[in-house]
This record gives sequence, structure tokens and C-alpha cells, in this order.
Amino acid sequence: MQFWAIIIDSLRESLDRKIFWVLVILTLMIGLAMLSVGFEGDQIHFFFGIWDVEFGFYDPSSDLGPSRLAGVVVYGLLAGMLGSIGMVLMIVATASVFPSLMASGTIDSLLSKPISRPRLFLYKYLATMVFVLLQATIFVGVTFLVMGLRWGVWRPGYLLSVPLVVLLFSYVYCVSVLVAVKTRSTVAAILVSLGAWVCFAMIHNLPLVFDRFPSLKEHRLIYNTVRVVHWIPPKTGDFDYLAARLAGTGPSVDAFPPFMVQGGSPQDQASIQLAREIEETELLKDPIASIGSSLVFELVVVVWAMWIFARRDY
Repeated sequence: MQFWAIIIDSLRESLDRKIFWVLVILTLMIGLAMLSVGFEGDQIHFFFGIWDVEFGFYDPSSDLGPSRLAGVVVYGLLAGMLGSIGMVLMIVATASVFPSLMASGTIDSLLSKPISRPRLFLYKYLATMVFVLLQATIFVGVTFLVMGLRWGVWRPGYLLSVPLVVLLFSYVYCVSVLVAVKTRSTVAAILVSLGAWVCFAMIHNLPLVFDRFPSLKEHRLIYNTVRVVHWIPPKTGDFDYLAARLAGTGPSVDAFPPFMVQGGSPQDQASIQLAREIEETELLKDPIASIGSSLVFELVVVVWAMWIFARRDY
């Protein structure tokens, strides 16, 4: 009963925030833009048929057409909009949850009720996840329906991107909560969590540098150290590939038109081929190992933040 009361109260607070509606409006605009694009044979119709272009690369009736269309949505919209821009907005929107909770008057009122501090902390943390779950469901649901109804591309596995988005957010939000309960500062929570997000991405990309430049692997000590360090922070960089794998798409290179990946010097072609091979390896990565190791990091940070929250004097 207490859990649902906190969930409902948190959702009401979320609906009052303008960022929530900004994300909803962005989602509807993206859905409308997708809806205005149609495919017929080797033609693409833009703006509901006002502008036609002969281009059969994304023909849904071809063998690779559906995969390429789904790849555009996964890599371009899901990862680019909700996974990047949307993530920043959601971090900003939720950073004030715990500083507001710990404010004088609010925390006194809540602690006067028959609920322990760890349980209050956990309920509030999960309530924020519900806010993100709602945003992710709207975005993925709208783009999924447009892909199916407008383009004839039905990818049920794409719907599993919803929990992936929540997981991606939780990897960063745990840092935001730790900073928030330590400093009671919304600004500090935003800045540190965004900085942590950048650090997670950089650490994730370190092994890829060795894959692109195999000669660096000769430095075994450095290479092995990077491989070990890579497993400590959350694997935020795996989000794109996990979503693509669930949606049944190939590497991001396959989602680009031919004129963007063909031509150029032999060196350019070799770089593109290497990038494709690296992405194909990433697509085969074990999702259990990626998600499991990330959740271990999150659990440690959340328990640490909960310990600080429970022992603090109010």
C-alpha cells in the first residue's frame, strides 16, 4: 500500500514537470515524421507523397529492407533520441527527486509514518524507474506501431527495448542518487551523473580501440588491464547493440544508404569493413554478462546511497 502511494505521488510530480511533456511532444513529432514517409517498390515517399525519390535500399518487400528500416529506428531514433537526448532530459528531470525528498518538512512528514528509511529510499528509487518506464513505453510503442502499420515492418523483439531503456537509465541514475543523498544538491547530481555517463562510454570504448588497432594488443599488460577495467562500470555502450539484436537488425553500417558507405579510397573501405566486423562481434555479445555485470555495479552504488540515506540526521 505504501509502495503504490509513493508511486502515484511520484507520477503526479513527474506529470507536473515540463520535461515529461517535452519528451512526449518529441515522441509524437518523431512518430508523425515517420508516418509521413512511405515505401513503394523502389520509391520513397516523403511528406505523405509530396516528394518522391527513387531509392530501393529500404524496400520492405526486399530481403534486407525490413532489417535496414528497423536499423534506422534502432540506431537513429531509439539510440540517438531516447538513448542520448532523452536520457539527458530524464536525468535532469529526476535529479531533484531525492534532494526534494530530503528537504526539511518533507522528510519529517514521511519519516513520521510507519515506514523504514531503507524502504522509503527503495520505494522512491523504484518510483523514478516507473517514470522512465512510462516514457520508454510511449516512445517505443509509437515507433513500433508506425513501423508496422505504415511500413509493414513488424519486429516484436523491438518492444523489449523498453526494459533496456529503463536499465540504461538506472545505470546512470544510481550515481545521481548517490550524489544527491550525499550533497542534497540537484545541480551536483546532474553534473556528476552526466560526467559518469561520459566516463562509462569512454571505458566501454577502450577495448574497441585495441580492436581497431590490433598492433596495440602487443602491449599485453595494458591490454589485459583495459579488459579487466572494462567490466567494472555499467555497459552503457552495449545498449545500441542489445536493442538491435532484439529487433533483428544488422550492424549500423547496413542502415546507411550505399552512397555513404561505398566508394572512397581502399583505406576508407578497409575502415568500414573493420567497423562492420567489430559491430557484428558486439551484436553477438552475451546480454546476460553485459546486463549482469552492470547490475552488480548499480547494486553496490544503490546500497551505498541507501546506507547514507538511512544514517543521515534530518
